[in-house]
Amino acid sequence: MQLNQIWFLWFTILFQEVSYALLDVSEVVSLEDSNGVIRVTDDNYKELSQGLPDYYAVLFITTSKSNKQGLICEMCNGFEPIFQKVSLATHQQVPDSKVLFLKVDVSENTKFVQDLGLTTIPHVLIFPPPQEGDQFSWQKSAFYQYEMSANSVRTPLHFADFLAKVLKVYIGIKEDFEYREFAIYFAIFVIVFSVFKRKVLPLITNKSKFFSMLLSFAILMLSITGYKFTQMNSIPFIARDPKGQIMYFSGGMGWQFGIEIFTVSTMYIAMGAMTVFLIMSPKSTQETKTASLRNTILACVICYIFSYFIGCFKIKNPEYPFAY
Repeated sequence: MQLNQIWFLWFTILFQEVSYALLDVSEVVSLEDSNGVIRVTDDNYKELSQGLPDYYAVLFITTSKSNKQGLICEMCNGFEPIFQKVSLATHQQVPDSKVLFLKVDVSENTKFVQDLGLTTIPHVLIFPPPQEGDQFSWQKSAFYQYEMSANSVRTPLHFADFLAKVLKVYIGIKEDFEYREFAIYFAIFVIVFSVFKRKVLPLITNKSKFFSMLLSFAILMLSITGYKFTQMNSIPFIARDPKGQIMYFSGGMGWQFGIEIFTVSTMYIAMGAMTVFLIMSPKSTQETKTASLRNTILACVICYIFSYFIGCFKIKNPEYPFAY
């Protein structure tokens, strides 16, 4: 009888511990706002700082008030919508991922500032899930730190890429529509189209043959530049290095960014058009000193572009021997 009571007591304690753990998770998740971000306050700081088993903690340390000199943290305000956007994208695209996004306002959480000894902001810290038996806390446990810079507030892609590597998941970010950029490209397109229609189109005698050739050439470009490879593997169009600069070419032959398609296509089109013009030039104009000089310069430009193309290819394949 006494043994049965011991077993009953053991199962009761075990059930209560599991229930409390589940209750803690549900309580913490209930604190999330519409974007999946939890606001850390003095009331819940002690509980949240202990971590949740199996859950990553992504901590955004910021402030909503100015400092003693009256200066506002512009980087804090600029990164806030990016943090919210990446949090929402992670919860929507990877709902099974165990990750908590938390925001700490140092102007409201004096205890947090004292425990971590902060002197600068903003910071983004990513704490791995607590291990069984460890005394986990934000104050003592190891973490990953996202390097904040001026480039961090320009686009959410950099932060999303960093977080995705830590969590070992894929996070796709849909950027906001840039009206100013659209207006610039639209104006350029209208100007180019107007010039083509008024100046170039009247010079084309066989328009059906010309546009058929142009369509074939476009299909050929899509085939040889790797567009389908990029599309099938959902590779992003653009990527940035740790310094925030655009990477036009990725290292290695088994991977390429979407921007490489347009870069390679532009070089192919430029070299092809100039080569055709160089071949057709003697037939359409009389050989003069001006024409000879023009053709010589054009040949030098083709040679330079091809040399630049080979240099770009060596980024993909450093062991390529035929470079000059």
